[in-house]
Amino acid sequence: MLKRRKKPTDHRQGNLVKLVDAIQRLTSIRHEEDFIIFDGDMASSGHFNQKYQDEIEDIITELNMFDITEIGNLYLTSGGRVVLDKGWGEYFNEGDKVLFTLDELKHGMPLKTFMERLKDRIK
Repeated sequence: MLKRRKKPTDHRQGNLVKLVDAIQRLTSIRHEEDFIIFDGDMASSGHFNQKYQDEIEDIITELNMFDITEIGNLYLTSGGRVVLDKGWGEYFNEGDKVLFTLDELKHGMPLKTFMERLKDRIK
């Protein structure tokens, strides 16, 4: 299961948000001030901070264990947001439209069908 990295709000909750937060954290770690530790001066070769190595390993483990079947279909919300949901966790209402089913997300579809579905649902 993915860890919660940021405080949830009405519009920031669910598995997709946790997945995006994990990916964002993974890409931002290298910008931490103490990501590389230099022994002595900056001209010497440095090494990665063990704290960040451990965090990267934890995030990669979470991503490897992530199961798309915990999410579900792709929806377009009445507020214009796109969310993945199985009916619990993500924030959306009865007026929201299914863009693609979980089966379509996992197995794909012809590009023409994909584009037609987007045009039809987004109107």
